Amino acid sequence: MAVDRMVGWMVLWLGPTACFALLVSVSETHRTTTLFSSIALRCDYSTSSQLQDVVVTWRFKSFCKDPIFEYYSSSYIAMLSMGQDPSNDCQDDQRQVRIVIQKRGQNEPILGNEYRQRKITIQNRADLWINEVMWWDHGVYFCTVEAPGDTTGDSDKEVRLVVLRTFLDCFNTTYVKPNLSIIHLKHLI
Repeated sequence: MAVDRMVGWMVLWLGPTACFALLVSVSETHRTTTLFSSIALRCDYSTSSQLQDVVVTWRFKSFCKDPIFEYYSSSYIAMLSMGQDPSNDCQDDQRQVRIVIQKRGQNEPILGNEYRQRKITIQNRADLWINEVMWWDHGVYFCTVEAPGDTTGDSDKEVRLVVLRTFLDCFNTTYVKPNLSIIHLKHLI
């Protein structure tokens, strides 16, 4: 009985500290779409902070090496064989990095400078909606959540977006390069 009471007190004592964690999740880490379509990159989070204090930021980073057009290059293949990710394993100063959109609590989202004229928004709690996808949207998106008071946890997740610019992208990956198998297509998706 005394042990049960002691365990109960430990749970009460540790309980509040366990709540100060932030957890960001995405439902899909790889997405593929076509030029001019609309797409939602899903992101959600759990936090102990008040929702009005939470800041959601979507950042864009261009691919280091293009996963469609450079897939059969010797450098891309060499990096894959070494267990590296040629599309994402490079320093930020070697690619384009920019803020797409940011939202604090229930306030209206604010678009980054390069996106001011675009039809992009955050819906639900943290989903990024891009209407009329452009070819330069092709890259890695990071959903980052800042929640005051949450001192531990995973504050960001990435989603890779492959934009098939033309019908030829699909054609090239299945006909011009006939040894690209369905397994390779799944790697891109």
